[in-house]
Order: sequence, then C-alpha cells, then structure tokens
Amino acid sequence: MPALPLLDESLYPLLWQDKSFKSAQALIAVLLQNSDLTDASSAQSIAQAQQQFSQHLQHNAHYQDWVNFTVFGRYIQRSFSAFYRQNEDVFNSDMPELLRYELMRHTQRLPVGQVLLFGGVLPKSVRQEKLLIATVNPYQALQQALRSYSKAKATDPIIINLITAQSDKVKAFAIKHNKRTRDGRRNDVMILDFTQLVLVKEDAIKKNTQSDRQYLIRHYRIS
Repeated sequence: MPALPLLDESLYPLLWQDKSFKSAQALIAVLLQNSDLTDASSAQSIAQAQQQFSQHLQHNAHYQDWVNFTVFGRYIQRSFSAFYRQNEDVFNSDMPELLRYELMRHTQRLPVGQVLLFGGVLPKSVRQEKLLIATVNPYQALQQALRSYSKAKATDPIIINLITAQSDKVKAFAIKHNKRTRDGRRNDVMILDFTQLVLVKEDAIKKNTQSDRQYLIRHYRIS
C-alpha cells in the first residue's frame, strides 16, 4: 500500500494573512486567543477564511497527490446514500462491511508526523469502529467545533483536536472534491483503520479578549 507524502512538510511554515505560522497548531492557537468565535462577524470571517485556505491547498503539490488518486465525496454519497445520516457527508455508525471494503480500496498510509484536525468532542465510537473523518483545513475544524458547540451546553468548552500520526500503519484517504462539493467537506480526510488513538495532553487557551467560554486544544496520537 503506497504512503501519502507529508503534507505539513510542504504547507508549513505558512505565511497567512501577513503572519507566519510554523504549524496548524500555531494557527489554531492564535485564532482561539484573539477571537470570540461565537460572534456572528467572527463566524463569517472564519467561513471566508475556510474557502481561502481550501483554495490555498488546491495549489499545493502534495495535496494534489493526496486527492488525485481517490474518490469524489459525491460518488461515495450517491453509491451509499442509505448509510448517511440525513444530509450530512458523514457515515452511519452501522457501516456494513461491504461499504468498508469498497472504501478501503482507496486508502493509503498516512505519513508519520502528519497532523489532522477535528472540531468538537471526538465521538466515543471512533476507537471501536476505527473510523474518523478529519480535515487538514484549520478553519474547517473551527467551523466544525462551532457547530458542535451550538448544540452543547453553554458551559461546555469549544474544542479543537489535533491528531498526529505516530506510525505509517494508519490507513486513510483524502476525499476528492469538485465544484458541487459543499465547502464544509472540501478538505476532509477519512481514516479507516488504525490501532491506537491516545489523548496525550490538553491545552487551555488563554483569551486575549474577554470571554467566559473555555477553549481547549486536545492532542492525540494515532498509530
């Protein structure tokens, strides 16, 4: 099984909005420190930045390698629409083996050191089902975290999970997109097989703006 090239190696350091970021974690930390993410204007600017970052990824040669030999999200949705939750591009927890086998044919090995992002609390089913849809777009993870927060208690924290590959045995693929793909699904990466997912540490972000909300970055290792 071929290995994907290390995307972060070509993506970072990143010159973005007149600032330099050495990693996705650095970009996420600055965004969490300086914005009230539940403010309407901030949410709108994050949505715009998500589209801009997605376009930036499209010009990255390594990212093109990730998506050029994989399947369209719409192809998966049309073929297996019965196994989707409502209109979301996420898979039902009762994924049959036939569907998993079909998707496994498109997997490649995730490179050691690659960081993927997931917004909100990781589902408890992830470790059991060995299935997770994450992203390489930090703004997409922020949007996901905000959607999760809007359905949670007011006292619950806004969480961004950073998932770092610690071995080359993690099987995944980037979902290819076209002009009909929703913006919120454009930079998804589907992890379909792994051995361990371990929470390493949790960082509480100190805000530069007044806010009663708690912002957390959780660091995971996947192998």
